[in-house]
Amino acid sequence: MKLVIKFLSIFLLALMVTACSNDDSPEKVSEKFITAIYKGDTDTVMSLINFPKDSDNTDMDMRMFVKSKMQEALVRGKKFTDDHGGLDKVESAPAEYTNDEKTMAKVKTTVFFKDNTKKEERNISVIKADGKWLINLK
Repeated sequence: MKLVIKFLSIFLLALMVTACSNDDSPEKVSEKFITAIYKGDTDTVMSLINFPKDSDNTDMDMRMFVKSKMQEALVRGKKFTDDHGGLDKVESAPAEYTNDEKTMAKVKTTVFFKDNTKKEERNISVIKADGKWLINLK
């Protein structure tokens, strides 16, 4: 009985920790974005980019344009990863907010590869749009 209670306590604690962790922060979005680039994951990259509503460019599909350009970068990122033995981890420094409302920030992210190569990704711009942190390409 004590074992069951102990197991349930650990399970509930783990559930609370994961439920309360902030997965939507400038740092986490930056890390997800960079990880997706170096893994060649187009869908994740595109889902993390902020595409503001623009009534002036109704004839131009910005998502398709950005996707075609990002695919070129993803090929290079994936090749770099493969050339360095794979992706080990991605870490971000605390975000530097660029406005008083704390809805825009710059994030310095470091990528570590399995062959001990380290690459700095500086000044990744993020923006809080509709309550969610996204990559800001402007």
